[in-house]
Amino acid sequence: MVIEKRDFIKKKFTPNILYKGGKIPASRGRFQGIDELNDFFTFADIRDGHTTVHSWDLIETSVREKLICQTILKNRRKKNYGPKDGNPLSFQVLDKLIPNLNQQELDSLIQKNILRLVEDKGYEFVNSKISSGIDGVSKIFLPHADAIATLTATGTRDFVATVSLECQEPELYKHSFIQNIYKQKKFKPLTAQDYAKLQGFPESFQIADSETTAKHQFGNAVSVPVVYNLAKALLKLIL
Repeated sequence: MVIEKRDFIKKKFTPNILYKGGKIPASRGRFQGIDELNDFFTFADIRDGHTTVHSWDLIETSVREKLICQTILKNRRKKNYGPKDGNPLSFQVLDKLIPNLNQQELDSLIQKNILRLVEDKGYEFVNSKISSGIDGVSKIFLPHADAIATLTATGTRDFVATVSLECQEPELYKHSFIQNIYKQKKFKPLTAQDYAKLQGFPESFQIADSETTAKHQFGNAVSVPVVYNLAKALLKLIL
């Protein structure tokens, strides 16, 4: 599958446009500029951001259903609802957070495979693990990305889009990605050979015959440029 990469100038944005509350996340800036739209989309119901795709973004859901999901997302990690880093929320709790909530609304989200009921605890998202993604997709990188975040040994759910996304409007960015890339299936999995190239291994490097084994090897490896520059710096101290 051919990847079409287009180069274009990225727009710059103020924090209050890109981030809720205008606060820049502490992790921001390692692989992305703090004033630019992300070059990747993460599929997760338990996180949020301008390029986080939720299950309720991918299927037909009402404004009210989206409100319920966002309310659960916003409150599930609050310590007054439980000790875990993500707790099921009971109907009684949700009823206080969402005006005029009725049982049928939650049942509908269960039928759509967005929520599930944990007995004697409450409601939580079906897609409750970041590593699992949604429908087998955890992250899709855009081909014009300047960098790709950490490759993991279990990164079998990481993909790269086969076309660039030139939309530069924050309000339309995610919708454009879903309609023009995700729903059109214009993305492909990152292969072990891709892992090798991204980590700086030469084309002559012999990778394992098994794709899974090779991904585990590269996912646990330190990239070639890092090893080279570290060794170079150490030699100056030793010699």
